[in-house]
Amino acid sequence: MEKVLKFNSSISDLLRNDYRAEELDIIVAKYYGLGYCSLINKIGHITIDTILRSSDIRKEVEKGFALIEGEVSSLNGVFKYLVNDNKMSDKTYYQLLSLIKSVNFSKEEWRYAFEDMLSRINEAVGRAGAETRTPNCLNRLGIRLLEPHIGSFYDGAAGLNSTLIEASEFGSEYGGSLKLYGQEIKPVTWAIGKIRLFINGIEDAEVKLGNTLEKPLFTEGNNQVKQFDNIMMNFPFGLAWNKEDASIEKDVFNRFIFGKPTRSSSEWLFISHIIKSLKEQGKAIAITTSGTLFRGAADAMVRENIIVSDCIEAVISLPSSLFKTTAIPVNMIVININKEEILKDKILFINGENMYENLNKTQKTLAEEHIDKIVDAYKKKQEIEEFSIIIHRKDLEENNLLPSRYVMKAEINTDYFGKVKFNKEKLMELKKCKTLGDIGEFYRGINVIGENVQDENGEYKIINLADVKDGEIDIEALGRYTIKNNARVEAYRVEEGDIIISIRGTSIKICIIPKHEGKVLLSQNFIGIRIRWDNSPEYIKEFLESPLGQFLIASKQAGTSIITLNPKDLKQIPVVLLSIEEQLSTIKTYKDQEIKLRNEIVHLQNKIKEIKLDLYAGMGIREKFIITKL
Repeated sequence: MEKVLKFNSSISDLLRNDYRAEELDIIVAKYYGLGYCSLINKIGHITIDTILRSSDIRKEVEKGFALIEGEVSSLNGVFKYLVNDNKMSDKTYYQLLSLIKSVNFSKEEWRYAFEDMLSRINEAVGRAGAETRTPNCLNRLGIRLLEPHIGSFYDGAAGLNSTLIEASEFGSEYGGSLKLYGQEIKPVTWAIGKIRLFINGIEDAEVKLGNTLEKPLFTEGNNQVKQFDNIMMNFPFGLAWNKEDASIEKDVFNRFIFGKPTRSSSEWLFISHIIKSLKEQGKAIAITTSGTLFRGAADAMVRENIIVSDCIEAVISLPSSLFKTTAIPVNMIVININKEEILKDKILFINGENMYENLNKTQKTLAEEHIDKIVDAYKKKQEIEEFSIIIHRKDLEENNLLPSRYVMKAEINTDYFGKVKFNKEKLMELKKCKTLGDIGEFYRGINVIGENVQDENGEYKIINLADVKDGEIDIEALGRYTIKNNARVEAYRVEEGDIIISIRGTSIKICIIPKHEGKVLLSQNFIGIRIRWDNSPEYIKEFLESPLGQFLIASKQAGTSIITLNPKDLKQIPVVLLSIEEQLSTIKTYKDQEIKLRNEIVHLQNKIKEIKLDLYAGMGIREKFIITKL
């Protein structure tokens, strides 16, 4: 394929002066489509040679595109959305057509050229401007999970149709007959995707242009969406549905019977659409962010209703940075209305977060061995230690579907002890213990917004993240603030003996509020815990900072781009408790020994300094310098 790569490089060099990288996909789709159609004689009596010899090349090319739409029904209406070639100079236009004429590509070479060029453009545009494309590894994994070789296959967020192409190739490989359906909201993406299907040899796919949530275009009658044997969708992450509000609230297809999520994210709407579009014996894959699996409020209600319907067969967590456009980790939800008996009222969780290869400095991918392991665990419904587990829906924690909640390595890296491994059987004994919620009252911190300005004469001091260092806090050094909206200010006020825990990031800060005067508030970066009288704050702090405490806290952390803790999860952390007398005695013994050892360490450090000075005296250099403070 060397000549194909050389051709693509020539095209890139030619168009560089007239087009930005993000504009090239339109030109490439349109004119590679022209070259492909010229090869298979789909331009009627016109050839690229006759175009180049005509008195009005541009007009002759437009005739050619019109003839293509007449000859190829699957390309009808696509070229009107690909109209940025008017920016091209006449010289460049002629050179582009001449290059296309000069190559003698086969169908496979045109397919390879088109795919390679789309990849080049995606790489050149970079993370900020790239079109969101389903990574090849996700398409391979999803299709191998579904195994679609007969019947129908649907993608309601089709994009450039990479998922449909992967499904078609799988069906062909296994000798099946698969009918493809898709819907795409963006006209230019739809048009390029249609050409891509055609160049990949797929002419019978039905891919329609429109908004899937607002108006699904594959229907049966006036109030029923068409149902399919196989569905796979990589819908937009975190897409608000304000614009579709009216049509969703009055959906004539009754797709959103499980409820409606928060308006800031439409992922559960797409999943509801998938479920309604699935045949009883069908199976589907939804690619989601991690937030979809644990967010509260309206999302939690929809999630609970879908869990109760028992159509979620498996949830698979995958690494971060698989996508070109975002670094957030993603997950696959496998939907199966007709689950095997072994999974009735149960869900298979697979944790593949740490399985990846580095594609480049910023992007990861799944190797075939990773895909094989996931597919094998899914097909066999296997429970594999630290990789997969089957959970009854009644045992789900707050209907949380994050695999890492149920499948995680029983080890943690600590600052003091390095890597620490836990005995899983012993961990199960913690279920009998009281929780942080049982022994303390929780409160949140104040949101330090524009109205709450730092003021050296302010009435309140506020504890921010940077104020806690090595488990200690200097109350006197805290910044003062004027709180203009102080309706609930007392709810954020700390008291001596309160434990505060940072809630953002992987490095957790824990501190006990010391004795102090004045009004001190907690910032939104912390959760405060007021320990009840029959427990020692020092004991609880030491427990939370222990390897076991760190492991338990890490198991409750969640997030997409930022790792967070919330009070509800923190309350569930079990605590191994002694009587108050034993707690106080144990802490006193530890503190006494710690102080003694720290004093000895200081003494030894001073001795090392002394012998260093003796060394310098022996070297004859001691008198060359004066130590002002030892």
